[in-house]
This record gives sequence, structure tokens and C-alpha cells, in this order.
Amino acid sequence: MSHGISGSARTRCISILVIVLLVAALSLSLTGCGTTSTTASTSQGKVNGVVTSNGVVSFKGIPYAAPPVGNLRFMPPQPPAPWSGTLQATKYGKAEPQPPDTLTGSTALQQSEDCLNLNVWTPAPDATRRPVMVWIHGGGFTNGSGTDPIYDGSNLAKRGNVTVVTINYRLGPFGFLYLAGIGGPDYAQSGNLGLLDQVAALKWVRENISAFGGDPGNVTVFGESAGSMSICTLLGMPAAKGMFARAIAESGGVNLEHSTQNAAAVTAKFMQAAGATDIAGLRALSASQLVKAETAISQQKTQYELLFGPVIDGAAIPVPPLQAIAAGSASGVDLLIGTNLNEMNLWTLAVPALGSYGLTFVVRYIPILQQAISLTALGTPDAVAASYQARRPEATAADVSLAVQTDNMFRVPAVRVAEAQSARQPRTWMYLFTWPSPTVLTLGSCHAIELPFVFGNLHTGRVSRLIGNNPPQGLSDRMQDAWTAFARTGNPNAPGLPAWQAYKAPTRATMILDTAQKQQKDPYGADLAVWNGVPFDSVKPSL
Repeated sequence: MSHGISGSARTRCISILVIVLLVAALSLSLTGCGTTSTTASTSQGKVNGVVTSNGVVSFKGIPYAAPPVGNLRFMPPQPPAPWSGTLQATKYGKAEPQPPDTLTGSTALQQSEDCLNLNVWTPAPDATRRPVMVWIHGGGFTNGSGTDPIYDGSNLAKRGNVTVVTINYRLGPFGFLYLAGIGGPDYAQSGNLGLLDQVAALKWVRENISAFGGDPGNVTVFGESAGSMSICTLLGMPAAKGMFARAIAESGGVNLEHSTQNAAAVTAKFMQAAGATDIAGLRALSASQLVKAETAISQQKTQYELLFGPVIDGAAIPVPPLQAIAAGSASGVDLLIGTNLNEMNLWTLAVPALGSYGLTFVVRYIPILQQAISLTALGTPDAVAASYQARRPEATAADVSLAVQTDNMFRVPAVRVAEAQSARQPRTWMYLFTWPSPTVLTLGSCHAIELPFVFGNLHTGRVSRLIGNNPPQGLSDRMQDAWTAFARTGNPNAPGLPAWQAYKAPTRATMILDTAQKQQKDPYGADLAVWNGVPFDSVKPSL
């Protein structure tokens, strides 16, 4: 009798073995593609995300701090509570309570004081150490959210092989109401809670991002408008030191910081509008009542003041941030900073008169602009307007006025930050975005128009209003490549771009970002020279 295996049995065994190996290989392949790797472990508990249409994995609405409600309202952020089981991170968390956006009129955001959450997009939540890019949204410190479709990070994460994070932080009176004058030392930092929220989010990233395929040792913060102002402030803020290696600041400096005197005056007006006399009274009000009071006092200000924002309080912000940067507070941080050519033109959508009046008329309603002009060698609005007009013989008086306002509010303050940082950190870079809107010709390269290009979301939501239906994909590709190259190495030079030199005086090398990119030395240098002697450090002129 034979004790061996028959031929037919041997064939069946081999067939079964082949099937088992094929199934195992298919399973490994699927796992490697990220189709099943949608769970990550954080210090609070496990989270489960979803695979997006382009194969990136997204995790939404992850709490990075405890809900700032009840006794935690008006207090610094506290650690989040752990959870059992697996958190389904498949939907955005809610945004901070806020009034309707003055430019868009949007009220579509779901809102709650329980808003301290973040979102992550990653090619895969694996052991790869990818550069991490943390987005801080704009909105004048009173509006906005990391949930805006423009900020969806899937395309940027995919193209750059980076891990993208967007965050929410407290806004308006919830994040920037200065209460030290009525609450004492316990509220010394209350005027900067929104910034402390940002720091708390960065701490969460440092502790947890490796579970999402990110490198906690290579974090870049990037943001626009109030987000850019936040980043420039973080560069001089002790609590943020060591939280990030690089920074990208789009259209915002540190020229609109509040003094404690100014912040206390805003608080007094707010308390009166809210009908409260102390902190207990403020805590007794609902979130909607606080937003109502905010809306009431916002109607008493000019269109160009920041009602709420960072406060040089001697606690969270010990000294004016620009002075701290100049002293080397961020000497280890690589910086990419820039503005758009026609920033202020965006506000003509809300205030059409801006597109009709010259500088002399406009400054009557903008005290901070009048004060800055008084510090120039030219000294008066008429003289400044004449200087700009001489270099723009075909421009209208309103166009000249908008150019002066753009430089005063955005471009020169950004240059001052670049000057201060480049003296301490040679890896400092400057850009100027000049691609104009094809749909509203009077807007030009207005404030915020670069955002869909940075995120690669050229056909998302309402962006067609500004950039049309056929925006240049190549410009978006080059910007994403530059931004992610900078996040990876601290140098924005990338294939497809001309050589980009670091920024330093007196050459002021600047990359012009348009359908054709080019580097220029000291673009609009004669305009910049008008503002010599104006520091734009929130001290002179003072708010």
C-alpha cells in the first residue's frame, strides 16, 4: 500500500495553496493602497476616517481641547477628555459662534462653543514621516472655520505627499475679549485665547500626528489674513516656541495688534452692549447673546479696524511681536511670506465707495491709515497720493487710494516681518501674487484670491465668483509644489519655477506668482520707500 499523496489530491492541495496566497497578496495590496487603513490611534483614543475620492484618508472633527464652555469660557484651553471605543471622525466639527460674514453674508456654518476641533488629510495613516502643514484660517478674528470647502486638504496632501491639518479656534469675544481689567490676573491672557487655542492644536499635532503618517519634527504652519497675522504673532509668542519648524504667512503681518488700552475700550463697549457688568454676567449669557452684542458694536467701528484680535498683554504676548522677531525669537524658523498685488480691492464688494473716492477722502474714515501716513516723510494723504499717482499715470484717484491702502494694511507690514526675520534667519522668502480675477475685473489680484490655488481646489464651492470657471491649473500646481517643497526642506524652489533667491535687504528678491512666474528684485520699490520710517509694529502708529 502506498503512503504517498495521490496525484489528484496533490493537485487539489496546490490549488488551495495558490488561492490562499492570492487572497493574502490581495489583502496586503489593499492595505498598502490605504483602502482599509482608515483608523489611527491618538492619545485620547482611536479615530476612524474615510477614504476621499482621490485616495487620501481624511479624519474630521477631532477634538484637540476640552469644550470651552461653562467655567472654561474665557479661560485658556484645557486638554481633551479621552473616549472609549473608536471616534467616527467622518464629519466636520462645528465652528465657533460668529456673526454673518461681512463680505459674503454666509451663515451656513454649523456653530457651537464646543468648537476646538481639527481635521487631518493624509496619503495614509502609516509609519511614513511626511511633512505636516497646519492651516490657520482667516476671517478678521471674528469669522471663518477650518471646515470651509476651500481648505479641503485632500488635493494638497495628494500632490505634495504631505499631511495637512486644518483647525478651528475661538473667535470674537470668545477668543479675544480682554478681561484682565475686570477679572484680574486669572484673566491676564483672555485677550489671546484664540492664539492659545492655536498653540494647543499645535501641541496636539506634536503628540499625535505620527499616527497619521506625519513627522512631528517637521511642522509648517500656514495661514491667510487673520491666519497670517496669527502666524506672525506666534513667531514672537513664547508659548509657541518650538511648536513648528517653518511658517508660511499669506497676506498679514503684525500691524494690527491691540494695545491693552484699546482692548479694554473694546471690552467696555462690549459689556455695555451685552448688558453685563462682570464676568459672571458674561458667563450667564448664551452664545447667541454674545454674538448679538458683538454685532452691535461692530456697527460702530470703521470697516478697517479689527474689533478683536491679538493683544500685547504682557502675559501671552509680553512684547510687540515684530520687536520679538527682530530680537531673534524665531531665529530657528524658516519663513515664506507674501501678499497679493491688489489686496484692498476685495473690500469694494462690501463698500463700493472704496472704488470711487481718492485717498484724501478715505483717510477720514481710517484713523490708522492717517496715522501711518503722518509718520512718512511725505506726511499728508495728498503728498502720498501724488507720489503713487506719478508712477501710475493712467490710474484713477480711487485706484491710487486702493494701492496705498494695500501697502499700508498688508504689503509693507509683511515686508517689515521679512526684514526682521531675514536678519536672523537666512531661509526667508518673499512672494507677490499678481494673477487678476477674470470675473470681476475691478478686483485684480485681491485679498484671498490665492487660496484655491494653494489648496488645489479650483472648482470648489463659491470660488468661481473670483477665479472663473477656467482658472490656470499650472499656477496652482506651481504654488502647491513651492509650498510643499518649503514644508519639506525650508526652501520653496521646485521644478517648473525659476530660481528663487532668499529675501534680504537690499535686493529684496521676490517671486512673482502669475501664469508666468518670475523673480524680481525689489518690486514696487519706490512705493515701499514711501513708508520708510513707519515700523508697522502696532506701536507706532498705535491702534
